[in-house]
Amino acid sequence: MSLSLDIELLRTFHTVVKTGQFLAAAVHLNRSASAVSLHIRRLEHIAGGKLFDRDNQSVSLTTLGQQFTLQTAELLALHDRIMGRLVDQPVRGKVRLGVSDDHACKVVDGLFAQVSSTYPHIELEIETGTSGQLRYRLDQGQLDLALVVQAYKKDMLYEPSLEILQPVWVASPALQVNDQEPLPLALHGEGCPYRSMAIETLERQGRQWRLVMQSANSGLVMSAVEAGVAIGIADLTNLSQQVRVLTQKEGFPSLGAHELRLLCAPAADCDVHQLIANMVARLYS
Repeated sequence: MSLSLDIELLRTFHTVVKTGQFLAAAVHLNRSASAVSLHIRRLEHIAGGKLFDRDNQSVSLTTLGQQFTLQTAELLALHDRIMGRLVDQPVRGKVRLGVSDDHACKVVDGLFAQVSSTYPHIELEIETGTSGQLRYRLDQGQLDLALVVQAYKKDMLYEPSLEILQPVWVASPALQVNDQEPLPLALHGEGCPYRSMAIETLERQGRQWRLVMQSANSGLVMSAVEAGVAIGIADLTNLSQQVRVLTQKEGFPSLGAHELRLLCAPAADCDVHQLIANMVARLYS
């Protein structure tokens, strides 16, 4: 007998992912806890393995569950969009989206045109800033969604990271590092996780440093590095050809992995917010 995916089973699954608890998902869906458990067991039979690791308090996604989340998010969103059109109820509403400076161009280029052409009744506002600033505004209820960079945590209970980032020390090949002088740095402003990591790492080493430049504009920061006047931090997969990676042999310790994650405000729980969240996630799939 061929297997098929029931939309309501998927809706239950994604609600559990979002809330992190079976009981909370049951309350949200107005179902019994046993019904939620049954839905998940049916999906696990179809998926061919466990989707969640569970304890008395919460659940976390297995590797299979993370893959299943990414594979089915768009299917559920597409179903809801089609049904909305069939009943002549266009998706409408306002979404305030914060985006980390380094990823602003990609999100703006990929999102604005698509939203305006496909969902003309959605009012999308995009604000850029450091990840720390965006987190604060999200917590204060001033944003609905925030795309931020943060230290990578394998035990997160929520949806998988949109992207794993590996920051590295970079400098122009022309820059000569003098161990007897404070290191010249070009960094983002307060609230950037890479800035905090760079300063904390150097201070643990007891290494002196001075700030040559700080800016919310990633292009300007990297221009200072490429000009050979400062050392900076950049993602390993997004390096300019005009810089080189500084190694541990040169006295620059490896930096911890980070992740790109889309955070939702507690009140951001309506269809229009979920729709925009899915559209942002697809930009990185």
